Order: sequence, then C-alpha cells, then structure tokens
Amino acid sequence: MVTLKASLELFELARMERIRAKSLLLTGYLSFLLKQLNNIRFDIITPDDEHRRGAQLSLYFHEKGKEIHQKMTDSGIIVDYREPGVIRVAPAPLYNSFEDVYRFYEILKNFG
Repeated sequence: MVTLKASLELFELARMERIRAKSLLLTGYLSFLLKQLNNIRFDIITPDDEHRRGAQLSLYFHEKGKEIHQKMTDSGIIVDYREPGVIRVAPAPLYNSFEDVYRFYEILKNFG
C-alpha cells in the first residue's frame, strides 16, 4: 500500500488537469513530428482527433516493423509491438519529456 499511496500523492501534486494537458501536448507533438518523416512508409492509424486517441499513437509500418521495434528497444525506448507491423507509442506525461519525443522521432528519421 505504501507504493500506491506514494503514487497517488504524485498525482495529487501534479493535478490531473495538468497531467492531461501535458499528455495532449506530448502526443500532439509526436504526431506533428511523425508527419514530417518521408524516409519510411507508415501510417498513423490512431484517430487524429486528440479527444478520440487518448495518450498513444499506433503506427502501422508497411515494412520492417519488427526491426524498428528492435531499434527502439536497443535505444532504451519502450514501445508495444503488434503484428502485422504496428508499434504503439505512448509518451507518459509524468516522466516523458518533449526531448524524449524528439529522440523517438530522430531514431525513426535516421532509420535504415
């Protein structure tokens, strides 16, 4: 219970409305950056509307999805992989920064 109490205290200090606001900004920033990429074929299959997608983006890679997932893992980035080539990315507002999001983008930009 001590760890649960500590985590609830963090949420109380950060306030849910601020956590949600940062979540929207992080995911929106990630979406913006990903739309700049043209070196790799993928689609963002999560709804574009920030109120319908939640705090994650699902990316469908037409090729090399497993390789990209492995590259992220090797780089210390935790993402979820689902066949056939879907990588789910969820920047967490309590501990991810805009720099973390940009780092994810840079890895994809330089992939291959």
